[in-house]
Amino acid sequence: MKKLFVIIAALSLAAASASAQTLRAPEFELSSSDKVDSDLRIAFPMYFGFSAPMDSPSPFPNTKYTQNFYYALEVASIKFHSDTSPFSFSIGLKCTFMDFSFEDTSITYRKVGPALMPYPIIAENLKYDGKKSKVHASYVGAPIRFAFKAGRAKLFIGGGADYMFHGYTKYRSPKYREDLNALFNPFHAYAEAGVTYSMIGLFANYSITPIFADGVSNTRTLTIGFTFGL
Repeated sequence: MKKLFVIIAALSLAAASASAQTLRAPEFELSSSDKVDSDLRIAFPMYFGFSAPMDSPSPFPNTKYTQNFYYALEVASIKFHSDTSPFSFSIGLKCTFMDFSFEDTSITYRKVGPALMPYPIIAENLKYDGKKSKVHASYVGAPIRFAFKAGRAKLFIGGGADYMFHGYTKYRSPKYREDLNALFNPFHAYAEAGVTYSMIGLFANYSITPIFADGVSNTRTLTIGFTFGL
């Protein structure tokens, strides 16, 4: 876990530096009577936070909030704004990664017959020492954002739609991973809000759609964390 925080801190500093660079291409500049411009921004704003599954009537196992890791990287965006207005609108491309660690480290999730359900790890690996068991999902999506800027401070609200392209279960030690896309809802929609000052800020988002597949859990998540370079 310590190594993970060191890596995140190093990437955050790099992202904050990179995000200062905005590409203004003539073919993306729009002109009108209201003097609205559009900028293609190739930068790497990052989100780093923790996700709390909200209560739902389902048998999904309890997770460790402090180890439910959320990380997102916005690789590009187009921002529409006017020099005479503090308001702006942007749409981007973002990659998101979510980990959920089980409180009960003796179980994982498996497809047993037609159903997905908790499964005892010891049943498939006698060498398992019970250190950590979790599930992971990777997404690619399009965030939209409305922002109000006052000096170096910025308030934003928005949301997005993601497609889950890779899901798996994982435990250690020994290390073992198994692909299990069927565990997750392939479509993820969320609402988001936050505030930044200079290049550092806070954000919160809430899953409008369930994270997991039908029959597994109706759980939504509330994620709270930091942004760098937004």
